[in-house]
Amino acid sequence: MNLSFGRAVGRKFNPDGSVRRFPGNTFICLLDHDSDVYMKVKELKDAVACSKAGSCLTLLPDESLHMTAIEGVCDEVREKQYWTDRFPLDAPLSEIDDFFESQWRKASLLGDVRMRFDQLWMDSGISIVLYPASYEDDRRIRDWRDEVSALTGLRFPGHDRYRFHIGLAYGIRMPDTKEKESLKELRFWFDKKCRQEVFEFLVPRPSLTFFDDMFFFSKQRIAR
Repeated sequence: MNLSFGRAVGRKFNPDGSVRRFPGNTFICLLDHDSDVYMKVKELKDAVACSKAGSCLTLLPDESLHMTAIEGVCDEVREKQYWTDRFPLDAPLSEIDDFFESQWRKASLLGDVRMRFDQLWMDSGISIVLYPASYEDDRRIRDWRDEVSALTGLRFPGHDRYRFHIGLAYGIRMPDTKEKESLKELRFWFDKKCRQEVFEFLVPRPSLTFFDDMFFFSKQRIAR
């Protein structure tokens, strides 16, 4: 494992794992709490929390579990490649919110897209890697991403190869030897489960959301 736990400390989180202010906006598919995918994701998140590596992680709240459809901008990441090309880097975040809201109303609805669980991904945190269930599903969501990209001026590095995922936790410190072993065992168990028990789900409709931190994504505007 090529881990970079702690990368979000000082930006999104404090050293003790508590959340920091980190405002922005993004286009995500929030998981319906009555859905099978939510129950499976929560089950895995609980397993991560109970693992021997739990103390080096900050887990996302259940109400924040989502799949990112296309990334928006963050107030503290004012870099050309991670910003909309319709505004200068010093534009107020509230103006970007206004613009995205108006453009979002022009975007097509994402058609039915099915994803399947693929593997457990560990780098700066822990996520479930998702893979489109068919070529048609892949084409449908990537064509939609291209449309939203054209409307919003968002085209981050790796746009065409974006790896869909559901985030579970952020690493707040590097694990020790025993914790690394626990993470390896968890990944092996989940990856084997994915091979033996294929799980597919219908992607929830994307929403434009606004956030002040990584623990809550609001479909309603946030005062800036």
